[in-house]
Amino acid sequence: MIKFIFFLLSLLFGPPTHPPLRNLRASLEDSLHFESLTRGALISGNPGTGKTVWTAMQLFNYVCQYPDRSLFIFDFSGSLINEFITLVYSLPPLEMAAMLNRLVLDMPGHNAWVVPKPFFSPAYGLSLDELVEKATNIFEQLNPELMDKSPMMRRSITTTAPNIFRLLSAIQDESGTSWQITEAKRLLMDTYEGGLLATAVKRFGGKVPEAKWYLEKELLRKNVTPTGMEARTTALISDLNVLEPRPLRARYGYAHPTITEQEIIDQGKIYLLSGERLTNQPKAAALVFWEAFSSLRAVINRRTPHDPNDKPILLAIDEVYRLFEIEGMAKAIGEISTYYRSRKFMLMLVIQAYWQLSLTLQESIWNLGNHAAFAMDNFNDAYKFGQQMIRYNPKQEKLPPKTSGFQPVIEPDRGQYLTFANWLQNLNARQVVMRRYRNEQEKEPLIHFVEKTQEKPTVVLPAPLAEIKETLLQRHSIPVSEALKQVNQRSLRPIKKSRPTV
Repeated sequence: MIKFIFFLLSLLFGPPTHPPLRNLRASLEDSLHFESLTRGALISGNPGTGKTVWTAMQLFNYVCQYPDRSLFIFDFSGSLINEFITLVYSLPPLEMAAMLNRLVLDMPGHNAWVVPKPFFSPAYGLSLDELVEKATNIFEQLNPELMDKSPMMRRSITTTAPNIFRLLSAIQDESGTSWQITEAKRLLMDTYEGGLLATAVKRFGGKVPEAKWYLEKELLRKNVTPTGMEARTTALISDLNVLEPRPLRARYGYAHPTITEQEIIDQGKIYLLSGERLTNQPKAAALVFWEAFSSLRAVINRRTPHDPNDKPILLAIDEVYRLFEIEGMAKAIGEISTYYRSRKFMLMLVIQAYWQLSLTLQESIWNLGNHAAFAMDNFNDAYKFGQQMIRYNPKQEKLPPKTSGFQPVIEPDRGQYLTFANWLQNLNARQVVMRRYRNEQEKEPLIHFVEKTQEKPTVVLPAPLAEIKETLLQRHSIPVSEALKQVNQRSLRPIKKSRPTV
């Protein structure tokens, strides 16, 4: 019956450009249903297939449709953000001005301008314990190799780090600004009697008594040998080396954020985090993007499930490979359908291939509701997609009989998936295969093949894109030199010893 239907369709419209599979149909509609994004979305495919432009158009249409909702874009290369900013200039003047006012551009690694993101600030609306736990978790997740080397190194990150962080949050220098994670290394490398750590504990330890007790017992004991001290601090100091570049010291050392995640959400702004200046600094990029994700997740975690007053939050992550490898990210993906969906958090991931994901994430990624696959070079990836999406038809693929007089042999499902995978590998640019949900509960019964994604609007920019981005960046940033001036002036006067009475 299915073959007869395809035969009739081929007579009317010509032969189909896709394999005759039971649940695969040609379609002209290539848009996602935004109501379904609480189920998550994965966009995959080779470079040059139209994946980035299509994703930018989906995000652009989303923010146009929902002017009061926030959007976060984490983009390692900056190409998705470039396409998105370009689309803004396709709007009529008044709408364009309103959209530009929503944009918050953040380019970590920029030598002149920085958007401060201190780890410890009351401006985030989080408790000290929440801030400390977030910071500790970031360094744990980013350095699993150090965590596995020895129990002492693990203890340095899991136990010593949070107590150092608590002490930092309690310290205020002569200028009245609080210390930040950029000073942690200074404390850890000056643990001698009368040194910086001892001075800080004596002057400010009373504000964080648990940290004071631990540091006095663990790092400030007189009988700790240099070798023992090195074992207690080496792993954490190694972690903190990532903060040495000037732009990162300015970003995480300045005491006050210029804008917070909660402000972005409340004001319906669009936060664009571009890693284009961190291409040659993979460790720095991993820290920046994981810290940004952790900060957003901390805000979402404070939401009450199913609160009707909360607005949905959409996060799009474009090929931030190191972020996809982190086990904490895999856990977050797995929790979308339960924990985060009830908090109206929507996640869209953009990748080239499934091997870019951690092993755990490669399995849990199929829990996302919406999938859009452009051409894939990797055959195994194309085959996996077919296994997950295509409904098996045992009557479709048959092998010729071994001898005359016998019926053709029905091949197992591998034959059908091989056919699909070979076809998916050879899609043309702007061709895409999609599985979509109509809303949070209802999945479309068919897999759609779009022969050609929608056209990108023709846009004439008023200035070179690099100049436009510089202007956008400066709206919510301060000069790097100004931030470093605050950081580099931090000091603590040593405690004066009382003179013995005669």
